[in-house]
Amino acid sequence: MSLYKGDEMDDTEPEGHIKKGRFLREQVYKRIKDYILTGSLKPNTRLIEEKLATEMGTSRTPVREAIQKLEKEGLIHKLPKGGFSVGVITDEEIEEVFGIRSILEGYAGYLATLRATDDDIHTLEDIVRKEEICLQKRDIHGIIQLNTEFHDTLYKSAKSTRLYTLINDLRDYIYRYRIIILRQEGIPEVSIEDHKDMIALMKQKRAHGVEKLVRKHIVRGMGLVKKMLRQEARKKRLLQG
Repeated sequence: MSLYKGDEMDDTEPEGHIKKGRFLREQVYKRIKDYILTGSLKPNTRLIEEKLATEMGTSRTPVREAIQKLEKEGLIHKLPKGGFSVGVITDEEIEEVFGIRSILEGYAGYLATLRATDDDIHTLEDIVRKEEICLQKRDIHGIIQLNTEFHDTLYKSAKSTRLYTLINDLRDYIYRYRIIILRQEGIPEVSIEDHKDMIALMKQKRAHGVEKLVRKHIVRGMGLVKKMLRQEARKKRLLQG
């Protein structure tokens, strides 16, 4: 049985071991990162090199290298007495990341409305259709993946390499928060309706309307993440006493 239960990955053995090969270090890094982003490794969880190495069937060296890389990316932090743990999501981080997102992605929506081709619009519509199928099946994992695809397509439709690069720099933070948001009851339905409204406004060439809706979409997400963190903190206090 896996020590850390997360989404299945294509590059793993049946028992959870990493396939030995040329890209072993990259596979180990991606696996641990996936644990963090999907919430399988929760904030403040201590990373134990030996346990992670045993689960993945590797030596401790690629695990240690992955941990060092993840520290540089800000997903984990060093403990005062040694070792590392998964980084805590703070209100300051939430406000900063979502604030930057609302500006960059809002502008991307504005440009996409002016620059998107018919093929871009058709791609967005196809993604929404797939989202609705996943919603009917209650396939939250599928919705999360398609939600990511929708926003990525929207960014690319802006036809600005510089803007796309800036947004992509926040990719890991965005994905981590997206999982938190879309796992909350009733939110996938709201998100899909927003996507439909964005497409409708894009067809009407209402660039400012799309920009405003994208920002509203993101600010709502920020509120949901903050609410979830407050609820978890309240539960923790109750359990402690």
